[in-house]
Amino acid sequence: MNLKKLPIILILVLAILSALVLIYGCGGEGTNNESADTSQTDGLQPDQITTNAHIILYSGGHQTTDLLADTIWQFTKYDSAVAENLFVEFFDTAGTRISTLTSEHGYIRQDDNFLAVSGSVVVIGKDSVRLETEYLEWDGDKDSVVTDSFVTIIEKSDTLMSYGFQSDPQLRDIIFKHRVSGRLTEVEKGKK
Repeated sequence: MNLKKLPIILILVLAILSALVLIYGCGGEGTNNESADTSQTDGLQPDQITTNAHIILYSGGHQTTDLLADTIWQFTKYDSAVAENLFVEFFDTAGTRISTLTSEHGYIRQDDNFLAVSGSVVVIGKDSVRLETEYLEWDGDKDSVVTDSFVTIIEKSDTLMSYGFQSDPQLRDIIFKHRVSGRLTEVEKGKK
């Protein structure tokens, strides 16, 4: 497996998590924003609910991210936002799609720089490198991407699996934690 391509995937995962930071403070174009009924005291109530969110992020005049979420709930008192059913496309400076991310949920706590996605998390890179897990988080204070969940990385005919995964955001220092297994046929072909 060509682990040199993995940094792009993880950087893109971090970009989606960063996008949730931006979602936390504002609704996207064409969204339905509702103020939550805070008069109820028998449960946690969001301050704002955004449905059918479509958020496009730009950097230097170029589109970098196109994010769709069914619903976003903001809980200002708890410094939290939760998104449901995320689909995100990431673009390079030429406007070419370089990867996609899907997950059932996204979560952010802005004050302590914590971001996570969960539920059928799939990241697909430009070269069809695929990362699958149930949970992936980024701790900005520790500058670390981590999961204790089962992770599968697939590239062409190579597959690497592990329980737990940790890395710096650029994937220079990758640690597969427990019960690592897989098949690396591309490496074997290179040795012949």
